[in-house]
Amino acid sequence: MKNLRKYRSILLLGIFLFLSACGFSLRSSDTLSSAYSNLNFFSQQPASELSRLILRSLESSGVDVQLLDSVEADTEQLTLIVSGEQIISRPITVNPRARAAQHELRLEMEIALGRDKQYLISPETLFVERVYFEDIENISGNQEEVEIITSEMRRELGNQLIRRLSAVGEQVGL
Repeated sequence: MKNLRKYRSILLLGIFLFLSACGFSLRSSDTLSSAYSNLNFFSQQPASELSRLILRSLESSGVDVQLLDSVEADTEQLTLIVSGEQIISRPITVNPRARAAQHELRLEMEIALGRDKQYLISPETLFVERVYFEDIENISGNQEEVEIITSEMRRELGNQLIRRLSAVGEQVGL
């Protein structure tokens, strides 16, 4: 019994050492570098759920965010520009009754990060896609499912943006 505990302890120690040596970290532990201590933020839809999620993520990462009413191209401070979110739904498969049985949802937004009329992130589109099945017998349940999926997609898109900002901060050495 003592040997079993000893081997178990050694095995756990080995696993912890291996995980720390390989650079493993939890996905939610992404943080922004100190270069983003101050950031201007402009969104075409400032009251949208996606904008609120992005602001919350930035602030929880220790970034002091200044909301802008318009884009100021000649500011010396970093400015994050987020276009409004766009949700695209298209049918993928059709059931025997000639109704869509499977749909693809795509949530996308365009982002840019710049300072002094120069882009650190040129305008690019971030997107998330999901597929869901439509139950023709439960229309109200389908709508709730779409809302839940869309909410999850917004969170993932916000996390994607934070990871993108973090990667640019490391590359540029901000």
